[in-house]
Amino acid sequence: MVSSHPHQYFGDKTIRTLFFLTAIANHGKRLIRSLSMRGLQVALAAVILGISVSSGLADDNSPFIYFATQDPFADGLPTKNDVYVFGGVFTRGAFGDAINVFDADYTDNYIVGAAYGRDFVDIGAGFVLGGVAGAAIRFGEDDDTTGELWAGARLRHHGLVVGDLAIAPALTAGFSDVTGPTEIEREREIVHDGDASFLGFVGAELSFRVRQAPNVELVYQLHHRSGADGTFGDITEGSNANTLGIRYRF
Repeated sequence: MVSSHPHQYFGDKTIRTLFFLTAIANHGKRLIRSLSMRGLQVALAAVILGISVSSGLADDNSPFIYFATQDPFADGLPTKNDVYVFGGVFTRGAFGDAINVFDADYTDNYIVGAAYGRDFVDIGAGFVLGGVAGAAIRFGEDDDTTGELWAGARLRHHGLVVGDLAIAPALTAGFSDVTGPTEIEREREIVHDGDASFLGFVGAELSFRVRQAPNVELVYQLHHRSGADGTFGDITEGSNANTLGIRYRF
């Protein structure tokens, strides 16, 4: 039977189609945002699993597992210089919240940067004192594009060696200067009536490398701009980003 209102039927069908397409678009937007917030978590889990699977047996002259007091993979003189490139995602929470990588509240705002580091002196027990200087671009859905420069002293350890895998911690402490605040930093400026332009900097990291590629490290770092409880900028802290990068030593 042919409808006596063909134009009305066509209109209803068109409206239903538009509603369907709108629902798909909204679902896609939510899915993309979810992926961007969780991408770093998935990447970290995959990388750690991959490195764990690929690590082999230690050489015949070393225990399978031990804390290194010198570079465990050095062939000759240890390297002193390094370059590091990275990217990461800003979180909404404070330092203590951000360091819980898999449960952090991620934003749609990002950081991409590079740093140069140099070791100065081996202070014993596997610890090495050095320095770092870096630059980054900060951008995202809520943030204007801004630049950041930082420099500080770095204390690192040669780390825990498990077979052919070395897992090493490091901590950088210094100062950070930006061309403009992120949205989160601006909110904290308003709350504390402060200024996030020049703050302290803390980079807490964990690096992974294998004997087969001793000069290359995979690095997780929490990139933290700190007010040191009001010491800098009259604010408690600026921003936190969980980052993942590659470091090359030479």
